[in-house]
Amino acid sequence: MVAEFVDLLPAAEAAGLQAWIAAQVRFPSGVVDRIVPATTEADRERVAALLGVEDAGVVVTEPFRQWVIEDDFAGPRPAWEAVGAQLTADVHPYEQVKLRMLNGAHSALAYLGALAGDTSVAAAVADGGFAGLVERMLAEEVIPTLDAPAGMDLREYADGVLRRFANPALRHRTAQVAMDGSQKLPQRLLATIRACRAAGVEPRRTAFAVAAWMRWVWTDRTDTGAPRDLDDPLAPELRTAVQGCTSAGQVVGRLLAVTEVFGPDLIADPVVVALLTEALTLLTADGARAAARGVSARW
Repeated sequence: MVAEFVDLLPAAEAAGLQAWIAAQVRFPSGVVDRIVPATTEADRERVAALLGVEDAGVVVTEPFRQWVIEDDFAGPRPAWEAVGAQLTADVHPYEQVKLRMLNGAHSALAYLGALAGDTSVAAAVADGGFAGLVERMLAEEVIPTLDAPAGMDLREYADGVLRRFANPALRHRTAQVAMDGSQKLPQRLLATIRACRAAGVEPRRTAFAVAAWMRWVWTDRTDTGAPRDLDDPLAPELRTAVQGCTSAGQVVGRLLAVTEVFGPDLIADPVVVALLTEALTLLTADGARAAARGVSARW
């Protein structure tokens, strides 16, 4: 927004404003980690009963909260650390932990659970096959690709993520987390696949999670026979890509060719193609629940 405003000014004024901003203004980055399910009418009714007033802006959250702020300010700042915020010189490691661990696991459980007919993330993580697969994905494929922020135990964080997801009071819908998958996959799951491949590792479980998204795109029904809603800004392109496909291999090839999601590199990696094809074949033949339990027992 600042750059757009500066571009509207005459050249001399724009240069003066840019110099003033460079000397007097900072734009610290931040990371917020807190699960916030979509507010329901039942939530509003419960709050109205508790408070005696109607609140149209009710927000329901989990007890956990984390706020990380880049400590880069032009002058004095509030003592946010006094109320639990973490001030750091670099928020990037925290951002990567949140995206690849919490968000990546969230998406994996959302697609697997939604395919199996689980309406909430809590129900999905209660399935031993899903939880076991995601737990090993985090431990064996995601954590080794990350630089842990100072003082942060990533295995402890992973355990906490699964405990948070298991909170039945959140009622976080799998369909909500499954929305906009084409926009979420690159940061949440594909970044881990790329990092694993760069290290010579086969990211089997992360690929299984991506294959669950591919199954979600390809099918028009969940494993229980309920219709599924592909809520995605690229939905028309994705539907066109998988139209007429009769095998998992075809689906993998056509979706990997959607470069807005996968870039040009993954389709050229035979290991990634093979892992996705194997996983999607199992998900299609056995359903998400049985497929996840099977691979959890074998891998």
